[in-house]
Amino acid sequence: MSNSSARSRSAGYLAIPYGSYPGSRTVDQCDDFHGTEVADPYRWLEDQTSTEVTDWVRAQAELTEAYLGKLPGRGALAKRLAALSALPTCTVPRLENGRWFRQTNDGRQQQAVYRVADQPMGEGRVLIDPNEVSPDGTTALAAVVPAPNGRLVAWSYQELGSDWCSWRIREVETGEDLADELPWGKFVEPVWLGDSSAFVYAIYPAADEQDIYSSASQAPKLLLHRVGTAQSADRVLFHRPEVNCWPSVDAEHGYLVAIMDDWQADTRAIWIQDLNDPADELHELVAASQAQWEYVGAIERGLILRTDFEAERIRLVLVDRTTGQLSTLVAEREALMLLADTAAGRLIISWLADARSEVTVHDLDGQQIGSIELPGMGTVDRVCANDGSSLVHLNFTSFGTAGQVLAHDLDTGQTQTVFAAAPAEPGPELVTDQIWVTSADGTRLPAFVVHRADVTPDSGPHPAVLYGYGGFYAPVSPKYSPAIVAFVQAGGVWVVANLRGGGEYGSAWHDAGRLSNKQNVFDDAIATAEQLVAEGWTSTDRLAVFGGSNGGLLVGALLTQRPDLFAAAVPDVAVLDMLRYEQFTIGKFCAPEYGVAARSKEEFDVLYAYSPYHRLAAGVDYPPVLLMTSDHDDRVVPAHSFKFAARLQAVNPDGLCLLRVNHGAGHGLGMSRATLLAERIDMLTFIAAHTGLALD
Repeated sequence: MSNSSARSRSAGYLAIPYGSYPGSRTVDQCDDFHGTEVADPYRWLEDQTSTEVTDWVRAQAELTEAYLGKLPGRGALAKRLAALSALPTCTVPRLENGRWFRQTNDGRQQQAVYRVADQPMGEGRVLIDPNEVSPDGTTALAAVVPAPNGRLVAWSYQELGSDWCSWRIREVETGEDLADELPWGKFVEPVWLGDSSAFVYAIYPAADEQDIYSSASQAPKLLLHRVGTAQSADRVLFHRPEVNCWPSVDAEHGYLVAIMDDWQADTRAIWIQDLNDPADELHELVAASQAQWEYVGAIERGLILRTDFEAERIRLVLVDRTTGQLSTLVAEREALMLLADTAAGRLIISWLADARSEVTVHDLDGQQIGSIELPGMGTVDRVCANDGSSLVHLNFTSFGTAGQVLAHDLDTGQTQTVFAAAPAEPGPELVTDQIWVTSADGTRLPAFVVHRADVTPDSGPHPAVLYGYGGFYAPVSPKYSPAIVAFVQAGGVWVVANLRGGGEYGSAWHDAGRLSNKQNVFDDAIATAEQLVAEGWTSTDRLAVFGGSNGGLLVGALLTQRPDLFAAAVPDVAVLDMLRYEQFTIGKFCAPEYGVAARSKEEFDVLYAYSPYHRLAAGVDYPPVLLMTSDHDDRVVPAHSFKFAARLQAVNPDGLCLLRVNHGAGHGLGMSRATLLAERIDMLTFIAAHTGLALD
């Protein structure tokens, strides 16, 4: 297809003058992968400490800002998105020794604050406020973990979006911090001992001070920290270079339980330590396997864990603390067991049935004794229960409903909404349909189609966005997003595809979309796009594709494999160089999902076949692309987007490829309200311009 025809098929196409792209020099870099020479001409863009890279990014930003600033409908969209984003938020409350803890945002604050109160939803008082530290919102709460006595919290800030954090201890009564300061933490939250005298936590080896945000991470050490002591006095409980450890504490019975995740072998084991026995050390309780495990709680008879061991769609098991023997507590069902918790002698389980939530209540023998009614088709993404109360709190959300907190009383069986927020001007109601798609190999998969009631296939084709993720066992289900609401209320269609590689249907579904099966994910998304076009929802000149992180890889693969299918593509914090991703930060921990090109020819062949950066070629008519990344992203380093942008601009110089970089932000978590709003405005105005959606 010629460039002129490409422009005609992209509604609202706005070109940039030929030669406008900043110069991107090339280097003579070639790597040998098992006998195949692979050129990497933009390797120099991996150096985040280079002033040359900084200048290149600045030049790209100037071009992008000028382009996005002149797109039609920007002012109207900004106003609507601001209203949809200015909603109060609240997490489910957590009870510890008579005190209730939760995060809230009044809808105007850049970041959420942490509160303590005497009642579950009581106003109480603010215990930690990151807005006082950084009014611009570049400091956020990373995590806050109350001690069982309710008198202390272990907490940390997230600075500039980075995952790195330092753990502190704050007194709840006074709001003052103790002298304890524990740097080089991330991902693993502290778990308190039952007497609140100490907690188990993890620290990673210190990063390269000159390259904190892109240097490769090593596996962490698991340590025991006693309140009021120096970090140098902490006792090392476990450390192996190839193992990540995820600790929990059976506080009532005095056991440390750790899931040992060997990222090289792609196996997980359960280890245990009797904290009441000074001579005991962490030791294996359940042997390593490829099963996934999650600690739920404990009763006198043993440990309760959620697992897909011999249960593809996950079951709840009881594990003997001495022998490691397993017995089924709640068997797997057709629906996926997503979450579980214990409270007041009962088990609360959230299930995912075709990517929609259901919640059941069971006794401690596993028998179902009730259910919790939900407001509609949506997602319960958090359940919080406490043995000190009969109340169970759940966070519920859907495409058209901002996060609600539900309180269910286990004694009375009554459920009430204790927190909800809605925009002052709600706008047209959203309709959500669930359709079924047949992929290239015959596999059936669902997708959610969100639209206004008057926007139907009969009145199509319509501007549309296809969103997907398809990886890391992560299910994608209905959740509120101001961007989705704004796009759909303006007359667009937003489609969320449930792709293989995710967690919607258990371990086999995940396995079918990882390693050598990764192409299935892309085929699933292509089949979804083709069906949307065939049914009349949209057309190839009105369909955009969007995804973030692993979903950004999906976008990169789709625009290089099927550029004819999309009018625009937006890869966000995307993994795009599949031959070198493991060289940076936590990339190597993703080896069980992707494989490693340098490890074997078989793995190289798979990765090289779909690596978006390497699939770009001259003479191909690519759709307009907006690459989005952040300068402090230390999960997927921005070099992925830098190199992809440089190469795409080179092979398609009269096409459109823009690079947008958030400053003072990371992979997404902890992003300030203002930064997130600005990103949404840019993304949606770009998509609207190239799919023909009128925003005014």
